[in-house]
Amino acid sequence: MSLTEDCIREILEYLSNDKKSLYSCLLTNRLFFRFFVPILWRDPWININLESVNLREQMYWNFIGRTISKCFSQEIKQFPILLKNHKQNYLLQQQPLFDYILYIQVISAGAINNLTKNIFEDNNNEQIEQKINKQFWTFFMKRCLKIKSLDMPNFNLLLYPESKKFFSTISTLKIFSSYPKDLILELSKKIHTLNRIVLCLDNTIENSNDDNNINNLILSQKNLRELKFIHNTRQIFPFNKDSINYLSKSLKILELCSCDYLPIQKISPFINLIELKICFRILYDDENFNINFNQISLPNLEILSLINVREKDLSTFTNLIETTKGSLKILNILLKTRSSTSLSSFSILSYLQTIKMICPNIEVLPIWLISGIPLKEFEDLLKSCKKLRKIIIHAIIPLNKTVAKSILYLLATKSSSNYLNNIHLIGSWNFSNLDQEIFDLWKEKKRKPLELILNNNNIHSNYIIKFLVTNGNRNVYRYKCNTCFRVFCRMEHVNRHIRIHFRHCLHKCWNDCETSILNY
Repeated sequence: MSLTEDCIREILEYLSNDKKSLYSCLLTNRLFFRFFVPILWRDPWININLESVNLREQMYWNFIGRTISKCFSQEIKQFPILLKNHKQNYLLQQQPLFDYILYIQVISAGAINNLTKNIFEDNNNEQIEQKINKQFWTFFMKRCLKIKSLDMPNFNLLLYPESKKFFSTISTLKIFSSYPKDLILELSKKIHTLNRIVLCLDNTIENSNDDNNINNLILSQKNLRELKFIHNTRQIFPFNKDSINYLSKSLKILELCSCDYLPIQKISPFINLIELKICFRILYDDENFNINFNQISLPNLEILSLINVREKDLSTFTNLIETTKGSLKILNILLKTRSSTSLSSFSILSYLQTIKMICPNIEVLPIWLISGIPLKEFEDLLKSCKKLRKIIIHAIIPLNKTVAKSILYLLATKSSSNYLNNIHLIGSWNFSNLDQEIFDLWKEKKRKPLELILNNNNIHSNYIIKFLVTNGNRNVYRYKCNTCFRVFCRMEHVNRHIRIHFRHCLHKCWNDCETSILNY
């Protein structure tokens, strides 16, 4: 019995966010190729707005530029200035297999800039560059009728006649506060379908009129659920009273990126937040940073991300975790660790106890280990977190082989979660060998196959392990199972787009690696 095309298409949609798997399946057969191309071209862009682009990324922009040239061949031919500056005019005589432009759902100013630089000859004339860039925007607005996400350029696309249909489907908008006031005002009048707004703040907000334009954009949306503010500073935060009241119950996701303080009084009304992400500036060092989180309650929060947090502020954010009242599922904390003395055993113990008491539904959890933290506390934590599936353990000080083995033993035998199968060991772990007993214990408990990720490649085991090594300035994952490693390398060498994800072979490697993986 064969599946209908509609069923196959519905199944393949589950891979829509996994480009590595999409590339692997692309050449399966003609039917898969026809289904996967529209999915891949929804968001075909990579590495936009990079100051330095490596050779592989340059090749990417060259290839995608050629393909888009073919799609726009008729439009380019109609404009002498574009035809004159096109790098390879012979490409305009070729027809692509698909009209790829029709599938694009994500467009950004950075992508258009990179495309025009790779498709057309370099020009020192800034006016010509702007004319080419704007003309290319009109091409996309005419042909892309399913745009979901837009990174606005600094000129008003709404003035173009093609904009009415182009903007009718947009749900995500990124804009800079430095853009012309008329542009922001026009957006608030013409667009009311946004679900997510990404706003880059800067020092151009100098008066209440600028601030009101941004608030008007927020207030004009009928279904706004997500907000992201970039470069949030103490002087600039655009929420006014009307915006806060309007979003108090409807806002689900709030992201504050590159900020140097927390506007706690403006966050506290958002009691229905499901996700909160706070990313501090790397250099933030406000000695007066001491927030009383008793003013805030987030009883529905499921995902909390805290990036570039100082070690001494861990206790402060532990208080924020307490306000979740059991709803928290995913916790991501990245500490700026400078020394083992800056992170106290008291703050870690307080954090562990809070997780045990407040977070029964936690699934992803980071913890830190230093001297003075008894393993009994770690054991109790494992027993209390019955839904844990991923744990990240940071060793702030070097852990000897005995302690490291004890921690793995507790993970294998004392965890009450049947879902735990993803363990990250970060920091100074002194492993020269992983005892086979640990893996046998894991298997006896009938757990899911273990995905162990660590930064030490001196490991000997018959079971597959994923580990991290440093290659120059890049971090590279490797597989310690020699058979898998050889097969993966061979497949990647044949087609550099193929990346076999770890989970694809885990169930095969668990019992019969040598025979099964070779038939993969």
